[in-house]
Amino acid sequence: KPSSDQLKAQVKSGQMIYASAGITTAQEGATHLHDLIILQNAADAGDLFIDVVSYPFITEIDSVMSRYTTSDFGQYKNRLKLGGIKITIDGSPQGRTAFFTSPYLTGGPEGQKNWTGEPTFSQATANDMLKKVYDLGLQCTFHANGDAAIDMCIKAHEYASGGDFTKDRRTTVIHSQFVRPDQLDTYVKEKILASFYTEHTFFFADAHIRNRGEAQASFLSPMKTALAKGVKCTNHTDFNVAPIDQLLVVWSAVNRISRNGEPIGPEECITPYQSLQAITSNAAYQYFEEDRKGSLKEGKLADLVILDKNPLKVDPMETKEIKVMETIKEGTTIYKK
Repeated sequence: KPSSDQLKAQVKSGQMIYASAGITTAQEGATHLHDLIILQNAADAGDLFIDVVSYPFITEIDSVMSRYTTSDFGQYKNRLKLGGIKITIDGSPQGRTAFFTSPYLTGGPEGQKNWTGEPTFSQATANDMLKKVYDLGLQCTFHANGDAAIDMCIKAHEYASGGDFTKDRRTTVIHSQFVRPDQLDTYVKEKILASFYTEHTFFFADAHIRNRGEAQASFLSPMKTALAKGVKCTNHTDFNVAPIDQLLVVWSAVNRISRNGEPIGPEECITPYQSLQAITSNAAYQYFEEDRKGSLKEGKLADLVILDKNPLKVDPMETKEIKVMETIKEGTTIYKK
């Protein structure tokens, strides 16, 4: 177990990984209580130099709420913010643990036949979990990859909200990788946000084609369709499953090229500007922070990154070669190459 001095050093080095990638706001996406205490201690000691948004895991909500109140959520204190609660509905498509409405072409991870994956919780449990979050007035971020898991998120949202979608909850389905077009329509109707994961078109495309077929793999993280329908989209790395490199995120959304150099759903490619919005202004919106982050505007925080080339002007295929030269948090340089 690390000593307090080791933890202090690790918190600093962890933040530097983000700062060197040009990131000034990081998400701790499924925080267990002991990790939240580490973050809280770092915040109390003034050791956070980037903003950290924590989403405690649903199974520990009672323990978290015994230490915090709902008024502690949604605002930064010494650069730490409790953003809401995380609920994980399924696993990963490349690991064949994501939950689908149709079977995997390659069977289950243990040789199961007609394997569709399985959910982490039953629908009734997911419903009750989300209602508990909503009754506390908190934001929820779901983890869901397969279309059956996304169906569960939608049903839980409908149950927990009582069918009233007027409230600005900004419930987010993180990954939403194999979302169907009809589910995107529901996202718009029911005010659900999508955080896509376009790096999978590069890192895991071959596995997805084997497991799910080319047609479904080509609609992986369908950002162009989602934006056209009016879905508010972000894009992420799921670090450290995939590299934290934000220019690679932009590149993957703009080009959708596999490691073998094959296009993966090229009709879902978006523009460089839209791809930048997905990691800046749209991300700020996802966190209820659009009034102070995400775009260059007078009155907002001076959270800036300086790049060696303009991602709006280089050849789109060269975007991932762009380097972060300097990262600035509220006017103070926190990383310089």
